[in-house]
Amino acid sequence: MPTPRYRQLTDILRKDIESGRYPIGSLLPPEVELCETYGVSRHTIRDAIRLLQEAGMVERRRGLGTTVLAASPPVSFVQPLGSVSALLQYARDARLELNAVERRGLSPEERQAYKLAGEEGGGAWLLLSGVRDRGDKPLSLTRVLVPPRFADLEAEARTWDGAFQELIAERTGVAVDRIEQEISAELLDPEGARLLRARRGEAALRTLRRYFDAAGELVLASDSLHPAGRFVYAMTYHRDS
Repeated sequence: MPTPRYRQLTDILRKDIESGRYPIGSLLPPEVELCETYGVSRHTIRDAIRLLQEAGMVERRRGLGTTVLAASPPVSFVQPLGSVSALLQYARDARLELNAVERRGLSPEERQAYKLAGEEGGGAWLLLSGVRDRGDKPLSLTRVLVPPRFADLEAEARTWDGAFQELIAERTGVAVDRIEQEISAELLDPEGARLLRARRGEAALRTLRRYFDAAGELVLASDSLHPAGRFVYAMTYHRDS
């Protein structure tokens, strides 16, 4: 299948930006000029620029034109919201490189921090900690908390290449039906900054998720910390009918 014209144009404009034809801080030519140069419609131009904007290379403002922001796409991960499958995609696309695996009970402080006060009272949890990496820099520090009923999957979890929820579903038949998510802002401490190759005190985005099956029982929880500029949430809202 041939590549759509707007994607071809995106590649052309990206190369022009990378080569310095359109320097950082400059404006791209007006739509009319781009249409004449490349022999395409305004709709095609707008779709091509939209992809550049989503990549973080340009910014488009009504009445001001399109400004070049970066000579190459920043290292970041765009996370769409709206479905369970969309949230699971992050774990598929950015593998967790484990640096610590534990099996133990959770302290009252940990239960409170991860909002697990009423979950799986006894037994040893499987705790998987590491760095998610996709590109030149780490995307996040992540800890996955697997409740006692699935903790025996430790050996497979150590080498699993994908979302741990999918490992649980494949081995036990228990699938994720609902996800609860909380997003908050924090500052990186010295250890977090070191592991993420970021600056101490830099802003970071924390995402705390709890995954439940159809019966409302916890499948697992995760806690991730993303440095500024490396993770983007994309949301689209529609007017209520």
